[in-house]
Amino acid sequence: MGISRKHLFLAGFAALVLGVAGPLTSQDPAEAKAKKESAAMKAIAGSAGKYVGASKCKMCHNKVGETYDIWSKGAHAGAFKTLQSDKAKEIAKEKGIEDASKAPECLKCHTTALDLVKDTKKVDKKFKLELGVQCESCHGPGGDHQKARMKAKSKIKADVLPAGIEGEMFMPDLELCLSCHNEESPTYKEFKFGERLKAIAHMHPLREKPRVAPPKKEKKAE
Repeated sequence: MGISRKHLFLAGFAALVLGVAGPLTSQDPAEAKAKKESAAMKAIAGSAGKYVGASKCKMCHNKVGETYDIWSKGAHAGAFKTLQSDKAKEIAKEKGIEDASKAPECLKCHTTALDLVKDTKKVDKKFKLELGVQCESCHGPGGDHQKARMKAKSKIKADVLPAGIEGEMFMPDLELCLSCHNEESPTYKEFKFGERLKAIAHMHPLREKPRVAPPKKEKKAE
């Protein structure tokens, strides 16, 4: 990827129930794309914000659009739990891993902010790894965003799409997703960015279209 994965961890080790398994072909445009640097990961790595956890995101993001509920019912939210499943235990045994739910090589893509969780300057003390691939895996640390939104609370109306303000979150890109949805997963199969975006869509109800779009080549293929 050309940058550290220190700050961001998506669904990966097996992506056991995330529906991603199988080899990537050399013709797959996603393979060439994966070699590029992720602008999202670079921005997130440079963020000074603190990881606060999905529970704090819920405070606001379930009032308009129920975005938290959409996430909580999805595969990302259950990513850590998949490591405790019988299938995960079977795969772990084949790979010589004693416990997938404790192995860093699995946790890096089934949790959020794994390498930072013990740093109280970077991660809130109530942050829980077991909540899986949380909002901040894709959007970056939410501490500054939360403070900015709370400060501007009186100016934000439910029937008006909020404008970007200081502390706004980042938007993921294909390369960010491919940092975990890749051949390192023993159950990987071709990752189609556009299809996955639709599957996890959680827009503000007043937004007409997603702020993240699939590559043009993938759009034509759909």
